This record gives sequence, C-alpha cells and structure tokens, in this order.
Amino acid sequence: MDPFNASALKLQKNLLTLRVARDRLRLEGKDKEADELAGPIARIEAAIRQLPDGMKPVTLQ
Repeated sequence: MDPFNASALKLQKNLLTLRVARDRLRLEGKDKEADELAGPIARIEAAIRQLPDGMKPVTLQ
C-alpha cells in the first residue's frame, strides 16, 4: 500500500473513531462534549469531499 493510501485509511479510521465517540457521548446525554466533536468531524469530511476523484481513498463505509 502506498503512503498516500495508508494515510488516507488512517484518516478514515480516525473519522470513524470520532463519530463513534460522538454518538456514545450523545447516548450518555453529554451533548456539549458531543457537539465539540462535530467541528473536527465536519472538517475531515469536507477535506475528503474536496479531494479530486482520482485521489479519494477507498472508503471504509
């Protein structure tokens, strides 16, 4: 696996981890903490969306 794909895969794994943490916090009623994760999640999603099609990583989803 080339370095770009390895980095993209790690980025997606981090995104998934953040989403899981956000959802867990919401279930626990910790909405403020969950809201704090919304910004980083949105920035990562936006960065992935803006990549040219040829550079978009294979998705985990």
